[in-house]
Amino acid sequence: MKKLLSLATLTVLFSVSFGLTWMKPGSANDDAKIEARIAAWGRNCKNSVVSHMGSDVSMSDINVTLGATLQSSIDAGETTLQDINRGGLSYNWSVPKKKVSGYCNTDGKGNVTEFKLD
Repeated sequence: MKKLLSLATLTVLFSVSFGLTWMKPGSANDDAKIEARIAAWGRNCKNSVVSHMGSDVSMSDINVTLGATLQSSIDAGETTLQDINRGGLSYNWSVPKKKVSGYCNTDGKGNVTEFKLD
């Protein structure tokens, strides 16, 4: 019985320690914060589009996506929450019914620092 208990204890300890070595500390929390920033700062970009396009464009008319290279870097874990807080995010935007598009960049606080119409 002691041998069986020891084997079970070893299995649990190995599983826990193996799992912890493969997890980045705080990664789930950081991932949630990154997603929240992407959404909130994307709304800031949409607001900039509305202010530049006028009242004939509503928020629902605007598509905003994170820049593809940046999105890939975040997905791969190469861009961290600290990087985003330091450098901000870059978005592509479009208004299909007006056939216009462009991009906007935010700083590390979510303020739109650059707005371009293509």
